[in-house]
Amino acid sequence: MSDQYKKKLLEYFKKKKEGIERIRQSAQSAFVKALDQQNKKNIVEAVRWMDRAHRLAEHNPNITFDLIMLLLKQQRYNDAYRLLVPLIKKFDFYKGWVVLSIIHAHRKEFSQAIETIQYLLSCYCPTKNSWATIVQIVTDGGEEGCCGVIGSSGQVWIGNKNRLTLYVFLDDKFILETKDPFFSLPEGWEHFSYLSIETQNKPLVGSPIDLQAILRTEGFVESDDQCVKGWLWYPAEADRVSTIHVYDAQNTLCKQVQAIKEFDVATLEFPLFRAKQFYIPLAEFEEGSYSFTDDYGRHLIGSPIDPLLLYRKTKSYRNINKKHQHCLPVSAYYKGCNPQISEHSGLGVVIIIPVYKGKEETISCVQSVLKTLPKGFKIQLVNDCSPDIELVEWLESQVNHETIFMIHHLENLGFPGAVNTGMLAWPDHDVILLNSDTLVPKGWVNGLLDAAYSDPAIGTVTPFSNDASIFSYPCHDKENPTPELKAVENLMHSVQRVNKQLTVDVPTAHGFCMFIRHDCLHQVGLFRENLFAQGYGEENDFSMRAQHLGWRHVLAADVFVGHKGGVSFQNSKKSLLNRNIKILNKLYPDYDQMVMDYIDQDFLRAVRRKIDLYRLQTFEKRQKKIGKSLQYGLFITHIYGGGVERAVQERANDWRIKGGIPLIIRPTLLGDACRIEMQLKSSLSSHINIEDLYPNLVYDLPSEYHILLEFLNSKPILMVQVHHFTGHHPAVRNLLQDLKIEYEIYLHDYMSFCPRISLINPQQHYCGEPKDLNVCQHCIGKDCFDEEKPVQIRQWISRSQKEFDAARSIIVPSEDTKKRIYKHFPKLTAIKTQELEDDRPDLSIEQLAYFSQIAQSDLDEQPVINLNRFRICIIGAIGIEKGFNILKDLVHDADQRELPVEFILVGRTVDDRLFEKSDRLFITGTYQEEEAVSLVKQQNANIAFFPAIWPETWCYALSIAWRSGLQTAAFDIGAISQRIKNTQRGWVLSPLMTIPELNDMLLTLCKGLYNKEVKHLNRS
Repeated sequence: MSDQYKKKLLEYFKKKKEGIERIRQSAQSAFVKALDQQNKKNIVEAVRWMDRAHRLAEHNPNITFDLIMLLLKQQRYNDAYRLLVPLIKKFDFYKGWVVLSIIHAHRKEFSQAIETIQYLLSCYCPTKNSWATIVQIVTDGGEEGCCGVIGSSGQVWIGNKNRLTLYVFLDDKFILETKDPFFSLPEGWEHFSYLSIETQNKPLVGSPIDLQAILRTEGFVESDDQCVKGWLWYPAEADRVSTIHVYDAQNTLCKQVQAIKEFDVATLEFPLFRAKQFYIPLAEFEEGSYSFTDDYGRHLIGSPIDPLLLYRKTKSYRNINKKHQHCLPVSAYYKGCNPQISEHSGLGVVIIIPVYKGKEETISCVQSVLKTLPKGFKIQLVNDCSPDIELVEWLESQVNHETIFMIHHLENLGFPGAVNTGMLAWPDHDVILLNSDTLVPKGWVNGLLDAAYSDPAIGTVTPFSNDASIFSYPCHDKENPTPELKAVENLMHSVQRVNKQLTVDVPTAHGFCMFIRHDCLHQVGLFRENLFAQGYGEENDFSMRAQHLGWRHVLAADVFVGHKGGVSFQNSKKSLLNRNIKILNKLYPDYDQMVMDYIDQDFLRAVRRKIDLYRLQTFEKRQKKIGKSLQYGLFITHIYGGGVERAVQERANDWRIKGGIPLIIRPTLLGDACRIEMQLKSSLSSHINIEDLYPNLVYDLPSEYHILLEFLNSKPILMVQVHHFTGHHPAVRNLLQDLKIEYEIYLHDYMSFCPRISLINPQQHYCGEPKDLNVCQHCIGKDCFDEEKPVQIRQWISRSQKEFDAARSIIVPSEDTKKRIYKHFPKLTAIKTQELEDDRPDLSIEQLAYFSQIAQSDLDEQPVINLNRFRICIIGAIGIEKGFNILKDLVHDADQRELPVEFILVGRTVDDRLFEKSDRLFITGTYQEEEAVSLVKQQNANIAFFPAIWPETWCYALSIAWRSGLQTAAFDIGAISQRIKNTQRGWVLSPLMTIPELNDMLLTLCKGLYNKEVKHLNRS
């Protein structure tokens, strides 16, 4: 990466960080205001502010649930339901299920309400606050009764309206007959799996109760240079006081401490995180390992831990063979050169699979391994104290003591401890560590084995996978869809054909599927479970220690293994991962930098692209074989979203409907390459399969332009649409000539004659489109605008003229845009107008709004806000060209003159913080297209105003205002003005108005509409 692009990248990340911080501050401010309004019993305003906080922090489940609770107070059950269902699908928490049952009951959906309560009581302890509500819903649903158990006391609660006789069982053992509404379970009940309560051979709602789910804990422990700290809670009984029991290396109880400190902020990804924290000074510990357990002897995640291990003073070692085994900082870049390579092959290969949770994933994994296991290879299962009895029984049924073996742990040790057990059981064997949530195809073992012995110094081998950080494919920088076994087999076939026997050096192995040669393992030693507890980072530490001894780590580029990821310890993963990354960077201070350097250089880009190309070739052959003709359409556009992206996607969808396949060319972030995106399905589709993705068709520019051109020339491209060149390397423009395919140019703005795109000058005003190009040259100065040198405006326009002249057609979205393009390119003869939407001028605004909202009939009625102010709605992302300064001045003027008017922005501005102290402007936050009309209607505005100061070529937000039933006002400039005149759905205003005049005019329009509505109501 050149210094120029590195600087650009640093600037980008700096701006991104600043933007994220602005959003965070705005979300926090909105959240505080929501709580304040809630405390004042002003629920309407509380909902508005909480909804804004939710939109700004859409991934924060706690804010989302707070909003749901406020919506319930407004009896907006449908709106609450829409937010709650996806939240419960992602998270599993008590209050969520209680609220869902309440919503179902209010909607008279009693069968769904009972089903919800059945799950709720079988997995959670009821609380005093919710028990009466639960019993009432069960009664209203026509059931005899319900039952729940309190884990901390063993007390059973019964909702039994007719006081019928109850029969109580622990697993299959009958223990009690009773009519009591409360009773206690016998001593030792914690060791059973299920509690069943029946009446007349029919179980109560909630029965059978999963006792182990009731008693589950989530806890975490780590140490720093001052203390040992962590947290603990019982998710099924969040109010239970949590006690941590600390044992030394001799298993002697040395202290007990209660977790009582509240978290300042719910930072983990679990909604309504109710864990309490604990702290123990480091001075209270001696050298050695300590275990931290809950009331039932179960380790907290991160336990056992040696609190002093990374902080004790250790003498210096000159010999790296000794040093690498101790906890002294060693550079991650250091590479040894003389590994102790064995003269003999290992005794064989054993596949070690630690097992804990994830029954379905584990069974699928083991079955796929058995199906693909070469003769003579072994499988070692390690049951790491799994709580799933059915899973353990199934695994035991597979053991034959010839091919598949099993070891049982009496306590959960985590991944490092489990694989260490497996490796110790098979000394002098090559081992493959395999996660229990993987799927393996035919040939995977031999592929790893061949790679491991392709060079004497190779210590570890890792394959490609869908979820394995730097080893991920197809996407390596974002999440891939989880593949089914058939997709894994297909991807394996592809990598075998393309990368046969190819290995690539990598900085570290990945433990999801990791081949370790016996001699490397013998020299380096086991995973350090004393440092990494239940796992994450232990394989990276092993890789560093091996590298220091001279061993290489490679990717087997001809092997692909499927991986679901995150099945075990799901809720504590983030905490454990962060803890262990800190340990890694303490052991190897430049570890993160070493990995980032590897990612920046992206040594695997060419390998991934080669696989994509082969898969694409296979796809094309398959299409031809079944008689489908290939018709590609090429779309050139930018990466900045907005109206341009919507227009591109609409045209891509049109092309797909005609049987074609869209190829979309976008610039990369830095503009030093372009990416071809093949869209077999709409980008909005929720059912994109992993085999539909070809994300590695990335070409460095200008060095790989000839390869890019060769790729495109090999495709049956029948149509080319140019939508935008912003962000692209100048070399991309050469495609218009070199492809020798007729192309269409779609103009969404004025980039063809103004590098600033929106005709806004440095003084933040509309430039007026001067005829004198010297004025334009002075305006753009010496900026490059994605070019390799400062732009010369005459050359810029001349280039556009040549591209226009060679185009089959030039398409603009409005007549206003056509006139402006003709003004700057008078030699053009054929510009077509294709409006992006049908404004239906034949319909009144009431009719248009009515037909637009039929599909939204399930929306809850919004509370009418009765203020002594008129409301003006503004829609969209408001930057300088969209009227940010106009809006700011309008708000200030209304404040100064105390006008009876306020503004509602459905969207955002370039800096929302500037308006936080004013009650004249409320900003909702960003919205999704499908909710836009509903959100605008919620604001109960009198009119909509569009303060754009540039001549927009179209405006999707204008259509949203009309579909919401709002008359609109805008400056007499651009397509917005033209559309208002054509439809008579509003007013056009002079852009020369002063701010006070503009405010007065908007107020007059509001009053006029208000009086008209009052007269209409009086007549009716």
